[in-house]
Amino acid sequence: MNSREVTEEEVLPLIISQLIAYGYSTVAQSVADATGAATDMMPSARLSELIQIAKEKNEEDDSDDDYSGKSFDRESSRDHDMDVKMNTPGFDVDSMQNAQPKAAPEYNQLYYTQHKGPCRTAIFSADGRFAATGSHDSSLKLLDVNKMKKRTGDAGDKPVIRTLYDHTEQVNDLSFHPNGLVLASCSNDQSIKLFDLSKTGVKRAFRYLQDAQPVNSICFHPSGDFLLAGTKDAAVRVYDVKTLQCYTNSNNADMHRGSITQIRYSNTGKIFATSSLDGTVRIWDSVSSQCIRTLDAHGGAAVSSVRITNNEQYLMTSGLDSTIRLWDISSGKVLMEYKGHEQRAQMLQPAFSYNEDFIMIGDESSTDVVCYDTQTGTLLKRIPGHNNLVRCVAASPTDNGILTCSDDYRARYFNTPAEAV
Repeated sequence: MNSREVTEEEVLPLIISQLIAYGYSTVAQSVADATGAATDMMPSARLSELIQIAKEKNEEDDSDDDYSGKSFDRESSRDHDMDVKMNTPGFDVDSMQNAQPKAAPEYNQLYYTQHKGPCRTAIFSADGRFAATGSHDSSLKLLDVNKMKKRTGDAGDKPVIRTLYDHTEQVNDLSFHPNGLVLASCSNDQSIKLFDLSKTGVKRAFRYLQDAQPVNSICFHPSGDFLLAGTKDAAVRVYDVKTLQCYTNSNNADMHRGSITQIRYSNTGKIFATSSLDGTVRIWDSVSSQCIRTLDAHGGAAVSSVRITNNEQYLMTSGLDSTIRLWDISSGKVLMEYKGHEQRAQMLQPAFSYNEDFIMIGDESSTDVVCYDTQTGTLLKRIPGHNNLVRCVAASPTDNGILTCSDDYRARYFNTPAEAV
């Protein structure tokens, strides 16, 4: 190796600026005084970036499975996303009046993957080709959906593409960048990590956003230019992905009065919604970042989740009153309630099926996933398979596939016979 040894004069200013970036200005000043290091005392994460580069250079290519970055081709992914959005039907409130319950979907478990701790969250990429899971053990797994569909027990063709390690505490939420090349994760370690999925074997983030609070939820804007973040603080964060600049809502009247439990953009990004422990759901204009509607969603009970329908006209919320509600955004009125599961203590995360025909959520009184008919509110079936509480259900945007995340350390992939190949 011909690498040049780094001098003390080069390292000390980086240490000082890194301390300032972490919020230890007093300690940084003490180090500067003690060493006489020449520094402008400006915050910088350059040292952390250099260490990360060194880690990646020294890391062996020990990925879980062979992976070619060509699978994440930008153009083909974008074209596929457009086709999916144009051809996928969505929820239609006009047909609710005389609707009859649909036949319950026949879900079969095709695959499961196991973490070293409770599995807390999952997400599918916008084109439905990939999925990711996050765990209490601080790890993430990247999964090939087609391989989960075709899983036949052949150990040589593993659906797990890669396991990602860079958090130090539990992973709370995930979001794929619209281009499919970057996966964002957030954690109780007060950070958001960005992983480059096109680089084979790289298991650590290439960029991170440091917060002063545990980060509960994140969501990329459909353009990919911004990233929403909700934390144990009541203020919404909006990050500029290119500059890493963080913006927060300054109007105290708009802010929640408790931790934000989930944050989600609509399909076009015109609006976004937040749910909170304060019992409210707030709908925001993405351009002005002003709150345009506040819903007392669950009679004062904490709200664990919020989802905006594909047509951006309706909202699904779940809360600790053991009820899921469907709302009309423009009027603020409840259109439908879904009861039959128990949710009294846990921040459960439900999901719409890809065509919004069904809503699925875990159940504190059992280890099942409960499936409701969206239009009638009928409890259609219970989906068994787990050995502990199901915390999160994630649905594919392109077919009937779902991932269920449980305290039994497993994420299970289910699909209907028509979709299994």
